[in-house]
Amino acid sequence: MDRRKFLKSSLVGSGVLPLLTWEEAKAFSLDAEKSLEALELPPDDAQVFNLTCQYCMVQCGYKAYVWEPGKGKKLAGTYTTPLSGEWVHPSFVNRVRKDGREMMVAIVPDRECVINQGDYSVRGGGNATTLYTPRSPEIAAKRLAYPLVRLKGKDSPLTRVSWDEAAAFIGERFAKLKEQHGPDALGLVFGDWLWTLPTYAILKFWFKGLGSSSYAGNGWFFDEESAGISAAFGTGTRSFTVEDFETTKLLVTAGTNLQANGSIWWHRFYLKNLAPGNAKHIDIDPRRTLQAQMAEKHGGLHLQIRPGTDPILAGALIRLVLERDAYDKEFVKKHVTGFDRVVETVRDPKFSLESAVKTTGIPREKILKALELLLENKGQTMLLHEKGLIHQMAAFEAQHAYAVLGILLGNVGKPGACVSRSGGHPKGTFAWPEEPPSRAENLNIYEGLEKGKVKALWAYGSNIFKQLPTLSRFRPLMEKTFLVVSDRIHTEMDAAADVILPAATWGEADLILASEDRRVRIIQKFMDPPGEARPDWEHVVLVAEKMGIPGFSWKSPREVWDEIRAQNDWIKEMDWDSLLKAGTNGLRYPMVNGKSPERLYSDEMEALLGRRFFTKDNKVHVEKFAVLKDFDPRRYEWGEVNARYPLMAIDFRLNELWNTGYTYWDNPGAFERTPDAYLLINPLDARARGIKNGQWVVLESPYGKCKAVARVTDEVRPGVVAMPALFPKPDQEFNYATRPTPTTDGSVDTMVACEVYGV
Repeated sequence: MDRRKFLKSSLVGSGVLPLLTWEEAKAFSLDAEKSLEALELPPDDAQVFNLTCQYCMVQCGYKAYVWEPGKGKKLAGTYTTPLSGEWVHPSFVNRVRKDGREMMVAIVPDRECVINQGDYSVRGGGNATTLYTPRSPEIAAKRLAYPLVRLKGKDSPLTRVSWDEAAAFIGERFAKLKEQHGPDALGLVFGDWLWTLPTYAILKFWFKGLGSSSYAGNGWFFDEESAGISAAFGTGTRSFTVEDFETTKLLVTAGTNLQANGSIWWHRFYLKNLAPGNAKHIDIDPRRTLQAQMAEKHGGLHLQIRPGTDPILAGALIRLVLERDAYDKEFVKKHVTGFDRVVETVRDPKFSLESAVKTTGIPREKILKALELLLENKGQTMLLHEKGLIHQMAAFEAQHAYAVLGILLGNVGKPGACVSRSGGHPKGTFAWPEEPPSRAENLNIYEGLEKGKVKALWAYGSNIFKQLPTLSRFRPLMEKTFLVVSDRIHTEMDAAADVILPAATWGEADLILASEDRRVRIIQKFMDPPGEARPDWEHVVLVAEKMGIPGFSWKSPREVWDEIRAQNDWIKEMDWDSLLKAGTNGLRYPMVNGKSPERLYSDEMEALLGRRFFTKDNKVHVEKFAVLKDFDPRRYEWGEVNARYPLMAIDFRLNELWNTGYTYWDNPGAFERTPDAYLLINPLDARARGIKNGQWVVLESPYGKCKAVARVTDEVRPGVVAMPALFPKPDQEFNYATRPTPTTDGSVDTMVACEVYGV
């Protein structure tokens, strides 16, 4: 059996156990240097550590089993029989160092975790393959192990130094630049998915310690990517619980492909609800994905919307609901303010059914069928959205419009019903320090770079040469700054970095993460980091100390967490020991007197917290829906479509690729599926350009270009092309062609007019 066949039969199946004999399994090798002869199963006395997956917002629970080589259970018999005990996939096992000694480790999905119940995604199934081990020359060479500094400017080489020297070097340059140009000359781009402790540490240092308001996050310039939800409920916090996927009667997904990016949630919905015929699914997506096909197969709908026209679709559906007098009158009367503004706004002719058909490209009968499903399942519908809305120019309008649709139908705070984002990254922090007053006039760090005001950048857990937009134009500007990088691996940032600080990452330090269904959990350290790598929050401590800035004398992650939870009543009761005891299921916020509501905006929440919503008046606010009066797709990205750039490009997230792919090439089960970026193009558009399936093509926009392999398919409609987001390969990165203008909620815009031609 070859390697590809083995992966196809096992890991790619995401949790489906392959029927392989041990003789067949031995024929497979994770790499040329590691034989399965060396693999063992965890012994009964193995050390056990609680983990969550290092990737997406679902945060599946895992256990790490650690033991001495040679003391594990030997494999025998048929690979999946009780003769081998608990089933452990070869990709779950690796050799690492712990306390200076080589040890075996197995990273196994936890059957007792309420989120994944032993299931795993193609990313999570490869967690162990990404671990630092000297036995893998490729991984060892990629990992950062020691601080590096260019002691004599950009033209000098990176030189290994001590942590003390590196921190002093940063501190001196930051202090000098601040004195010469003011605190906002110091810029930060941080990975808000970087876990709770580092995120809080860097924000406190930036806002309070340095007094700088120049910052951006992973994929956004300002706000929180949830503005359309926050405007209604007072917070963008996800309101549902994982069990809702098994009880909802209708799932509506807009710009979110759960099958690929929230696999375990989708598995629970599909296997326990959709496939048995207990629920329906409406998928609103410009692409005809597997998720869309499954929705249609089981009696639901795929609304193949014209990108960027979601506010029109949502507004038209709201108008139809009101015309039928079918909204939830009791809920609206009791809990909603601003309803009259909604009624007034949707009277605009652009929200008529006829106009919506023309603008969105969705057939009339499908819009009416969607209406019927929404009304049949009123109060039992989950309306979820994500990056497909958030990364279009009218992000606020789209997000808020779908929220209002769900609110008017009473899909709030009930079992199997919600209005929410579906994902993003695991929650960054629970305590956001007060920002300097200059932030009001300093929202866009790109403007600071273009005007020469930003003199330094700290890329803190974020690959800024992949993550940010319009890189053809802005990467050269970022390269000129005094650039500090905190990261786990060598990246293209090395070439411009003045200082590189090695980060201890997942499994190498005690960390805290919160999933999108509001569970807070500790990820325990179970192995040594490479060389002198340290947790990211310690990077901040060392630099603050060198700059003489007080308030950063934390000695342990527990101390950082205690400072965070003291500032937030939602988590104040969650001390470190309680979280350890809670294991992979964690503790759910908001918590009061040891209790937490299962879902937000519910009767249970009101009884526990004394309020149902987080707005000042304890009402749901929909008056900002009135901004849709001015919405016109031609004012945004579609206004740039012309004879030179006749196509509209969008991006999407691959199932196997997380974020900027910092572990992508370590996981054969992932990268062998997609070794190169590809571009989805409709057969009509391909034929007009002489483009063949499998041909290399260039996507060119007014802002830059990138390349990909053409995939000629009706998965996209004529006039629309699509590429994977953040693909980790030179020249194949869509962000070199994206727009620099923030969306209406401050996010990165990844819709752009373009042309495509063969290489």
